[in-house]
Amino acid sequence: MKLICHIGSPKTASTLIQNSFEENTSWLHDRGIAYGKVLAPDANHITLFFVCAKELHDFARDYGLNSQADVANFRRKVSERIEQHKANLPDHVNTMVMSSENLMGNIHTLGEIRNLKEFLSQHFDEIQIVCYLRRQDDALLSMYGEYMRRGFNRETFNDFIKVCLSPDTPMPYLYYRRTLSKWIEIWGKKNIVVRRFSPVDFIQGNILVDFMGIVQKTWEPDMEGFTPSPADNRGLSAPALEYLRRLHTDVPFIKNGQPNPQRTKLTPFISALPQRPRPIMPADTARMIMDHFIEANRWLKNEFNPSLEGAFFPTRPDHPEFGNLGQLTIEDSIMLTGRLLSRIEISQND
Repeated sequence: MKLICHIGSPKTASTLIQNSFEENTSWLHDRGIAYGKVLAPDANHITLFFVCAKELHDFARDYGLNSQADVANFRRKVSERIEQHKANLPDHVNTMVMSSENLMGNIHTLGEIRNLKEFLSQHFDEIQIVCYLRRQDDALLSMYGEYMRRGFNRETFNDFIKVCLSPDTPMPYLYYRRTLSKWIEIWGKKNIVVRRFSPVDFIQGNILVDFMGIVQKTWEPDMEGFTPSPADNRGLSAPALEYLRRLHTDVPFIKNGQPNPQRTKLTPFISALPQRPRPIMPADTARMIMDHFIEANRWLKNEFNPSLEGAFFPTRPDHPEFGNLGQLTIEDSIMLTGRLLSRIEISQND
């Protein structure tokens, strides 16, 4: 059986791909495709990251993984689950899809990438690695929104960018040359598909159609009857991000060294806050970010698309001179507080 392993990168509509594939099981089976079962409670195959990571991630503790012995046992269970899923599939299904942006987002060493290859190669005869790459300025703005939504820190956008462009960056995967060089070393370039995350490049301008084209190996994929998931993890508005940044002291993601249960309870209500006006960074910030990655992006073009005219990520003239981050009016605060409070149900025991 062949495996299409979608590794991200983060903030490239991975949630939309995952949920849509999870919700179209019968449709996929009719076309010889399966979406993998790997002991993940949702459509994100984050468990693949846990079984090959060098160190225990904070999120792994949600799965009861607190030691390397726990991981070894969990790895065995995930392996058994994959084989069980394969055995229960219709005979004509010959392709399986797995997807987790954590594979590119959180795996950073050759050893971890090798662990993933060794683990998956036990179950599949052919494996293709697929990743979508987003302009770094857009990716950083989107990730900043995720940090604020989840309550990871209270940095301003400018301070966040300084950290992300420093040697101790929390997002090393954005250095695409450094990251993909390791995947090439372990998997070989012929087994890696790299696509730009841009509607201009997507088949029919649609990320789901584009990814299905990779799975079906065609520029005209069959999408008739395929129903996209409504859950696409779209980011929040600029005022909502500033509102959440200022709330961080009271409801951070980590409190007393542990995940904060108050934040967990608020997560669905926070995710329902307004999405507009969209966050916008100023033009000079965008240029500074893209200049920082210019050599890595030249490598991308030479390595994966040498016939491309211009840069791998072309200059974009539509950036406004001024952005809207860090702005919050009293009216915004009242409206956002009202949106949160109107959705929170208080039980008699609270």
